[in-house]
Amino acid sequence: MTAPKPWLGSTMRTDFQALRSLASCLVGRFPDDVDWDCVIALANQTMTITSLAAAVHSAEPTGVPDEVRGYLDVIYTSNARRNAMLYSQLEEAVACLNEAGIEPVIMKGAAVLLSQATSDFGGRILIDLDLMVRPPKMQEAIQALRTIGYDVRVDGGARTWPGDPEAHLPTVLERGSDAGSIDVHCRPKGPASFKDIEWLYQNSTRTGLGKGHAYIPSGFAQIVYLVLHDQFQDGDYWRGLIDLRHLLDIVSIARSAQEIDWSKIRSLFAAGYEQNATDTQILTVNALFGIPDITRLKIGTLPRLQFLRRKLQLGRDYLRHPLTIAAFLSEIVSYPSWDRYGGMSHASRRQELKRVAREFRRVFRPKPLGKA
Repeated sequence: MTAPKPWLGSTMRTDFQALRSLASCLVGRFPDDVDWDCVIALANQTMTITSLAAAVHSAEPTGVPDEVRGYLDVIYTSNARRNAMLYSQLEEAVACLNEAGIEPVIMKGAAVLLSQATSDFGGRILIDLDLMVRPPKMQEAIQALRTIGYDVRVDGGARTWPGDPEAHLPTVLERGSDAGSIDVHCRPKGPASFKDIEWLYQNSTRTGLGKGHAYIPSGFAQIVYLVLHDQFQDGDYWRGLIDLRHLLDIVSIARSAQEIDWSKIRSLFAAGYEQNATDTQILTVNALFGIPDITRLKIGTLPRLQFLRRKLQLGRDYLRHPLTIAAFLSEIVSYPSWDRYGGMSHASRRQELKRVAREFRRVFRPKPLGKA
């Protein structure tokens, strides 16, 4: 089925009200006056179109045009088939790593997929499969996956983490026959306080998966990792960007968990830049989806200004670069911990200057697919 031209984004409205309307639909709260052209175009841009399809299928709202329902059904069915393939691929990879004596932590979208019934597989777009292993096991994990046909597409090599000779930059492995690649990590990018991934294993549950075993992070740990990924690794705090797909993950995890202590999440991040970035994400989740007891959190002025910046910048890409510079200036006192490697420097001053320049260029790169 071919989507009408507006669904391709030619008439898409991108402002905070449009984003909030889409967010409401994603959790099954459909306004009476849904602008389906706008909602579908924005869902495609933010890579939440399959989540919208799942919400329509589950809530069965009245007044959905047949053309819209048919389009979403096709999207959902196709994604369910792809995710079933990714699930089988994950089972095989985990069994292979187990044979090498490695039990990985399953992260991000793959962890979300494992929490779903097979009948709900079509509701979340996965780009790849993210696995976390202990640093000493990184090379062994890569070699094990190569024995079942994976080729290394991106590999920084051993001892490549700036300022941390024990760590290895993430490695991307792929096979031509698979639905997606596998990204192997040995530590999250972000503040140096998260260097030791034992906190992740300690906040995870060992679970059977196919013929093997892996660790699934608690809801608390998954939310912390999503904050690390978006705000620090992707630099969304600096760039004023919103990853609606991950914010939907956060609110879905929070609602399925018995209780999420947002104050405890904030306490893991140091005062200043780290906590400001975290608070900005919490404010954004609350504005789009709602967080119980958010008023109890003592959130400062700078995160509130950063949240307002996100609202102002939506649909006005010409503001992104000047506001990014303003964001850097507002956090100048936290300069040593700015970058996504946790403020850890290369021993070589020349290498360090080149890395810092590369990181600054990265912040000003074009907006990636999936970000608003």
